[in-house]
Amino acid sequence: MLKVWGRRSAFNVQKVMWLIGELGLPHYHTDLGGAAGGLDDPAFLAMNPHGRVPVIDDDGTIVWESHAILRYLAAVHGDAALWPDDPAKRSEADRWMDWAQTSLQPAFLTGIFWGYYRTPEAQRDWPTIRQNQYLQTNT
Repeated sequence: MLKVWGRRSAFNVQKVMWLIGELGLPHYHTDLGGAAGGLDDPAFLAMNPHGRVPVIDDDGTIVWESHAILRYLAAVHGDAALWPDDPAKRSEADRWMDWAQTSLQPAFLTGIFWGYYRTPEAQRDWPTIRQNQYLQTNT
């Protein structure tokens, strides 16, 4: 059975859990990281030496890094809609995943999510929040 490690509130774990749900894959989830701790556990570090979540174990195949996990799950458990045989078609999903990771996610997390939702109102850096809102809607 597919096993998943990571706290469900973690941005990158949410991506993996969403795809698992879309694929209807039976799985076992272990809450790890954040308040749950466990990232420094030797058994976990044996799976992912970077000590970060998410990590999956798919019947003995260990995969870490959210986009590597998404690509793996799509290739092994998906169909042609998620993992086309044609590399050019498959690159469309790769491009969007990489753009989301390198462009969208940093602006969202540092400017909007952390800057607005996770920061008390009196401490919010409004110029940075507004700049990141602009970047997200105009790029």
